[in-house]
Amino acid sequence: MAIFLVYLMLSWFGIGAWLIYDPSALESYAGVAALTPTGEAELRAMYGGMELAIGGAVLLALLRPRWRCHVLFLNGVVAGGIAGGRLVGVALAGTMSVYTASALAFELSTVVICWLLARGLKRSEE
Repeated sequence: MAIFLVYLMLSWFGIGAWLIYDPSALESYAGVAALTPTGEAELRAMYGGMELAIGGAVLLALLRPRWRCHVLFLNGVVAGGIAGGRLVGVALAGTMSVYTASALAFELSTVVICWLLARGLKRSEE
């Protein structure tokens, strides 16, 4: 479980720090661009700040094992929500890019692994 949590922490921290620093990077790999300073602040908040916060929660779970089930739940819900929105977007657009497919692979695998690990934690508590 610790290896998966380190993977999640590095994933969330990595992308969050990158996009706090350079939100325009989204344009080249995801086709998302800020048109105004407010838009740039929004990208920094939602892609940078939120992902850094999720990575911070994972770090907490690494340092304090009693938080692991909660953090697995958080990551499963967040990744599931993002995947759900992405799938709706794909359905409405009628197309899927390589970026979208790889993001979905991360999100859906995160949901499944978080669910399995949380279930294992709950069983060990019983």
